[in-house]
Amino acid sequence: MGKTTKVVEKEKTLDLYNSDREEFYTRMSAEQKAMYNSIRDNIFTFCEANAGSGKTLCSVNAMVELLAEGKISKIIYIQKPSERYLSNGFLPGTAEDKLEMLYTPLYDALNTLGFFDSAIEEMIDKGMLQCVSDMALRGVNIKSAGVILDEGQNLDYHTLKLILTRCSDDSHIVMIGDSLQRDNRRASTDFVAYGNYLAEKPFGNKVKLTHNYRGIFSQTAEKFIFEG
Repeated sequence: MGKTTKVVEKEKTLDLYNSDREEFYTRMSAEQKAMYNSIRDNIFTFCEANAGSGKTLCSVNAMVELLAEGKISKIIYIQKPSERYLSNGFLPGTAEDKLEMLYTPLYDALNTLGFFDSAIEEMIDKGMLQCVSDMALRGVNIKSAGVILDEGQNLDYHTLKLILTRCSDDSHIVMIGDSLQRDNRRASTDFVAYGNYLAEKPFGNKVKLTHNYRGIFSQTAEKFIFEG
């Protein structure tokens, strides 16, 4: 992993290298390193894998490295509010406050990589990190960005197309999800079909993560399918 670690933004610098991120890279499995390198080397990377396999963590680490190297200008993390999320009903606070829970996987990944509240806030303040839902993307052009499309299994064809057609060729996009963990009542295979379609193109790639790092209990729970 490279160590070009300073990003200049409005005459300010933020050190994106830290020992936690370097240590995580050394502990990554061969599959995880293949995903990390795919994100860095391709415009589009698709990963459909079980929960606990490190999809979000690998994606965030690769995007931070691209940001550190100056190959992207910002990281954009996208999640769509699912039916499960919307079933919470009225939530207090601003629109940003109401969407904050969607971004917990991103913040957890950044924490694991050694970036805590002050560093995350600094990245957001400098425009180096953006957290958005699909509702904020109509008419937007995404340029020179590292786009993490998380929980993609909850997105239908129309929402996927809305997001993916925003992205320019100088961006790096990773689409991740777990088809066994859909949060919408109407199951959709659009996520897998769209991901496979783009991964087969010259600018794309599909990667696999097969190990669940949460342990045997999580793996067993993942395999149960309710037939009722």
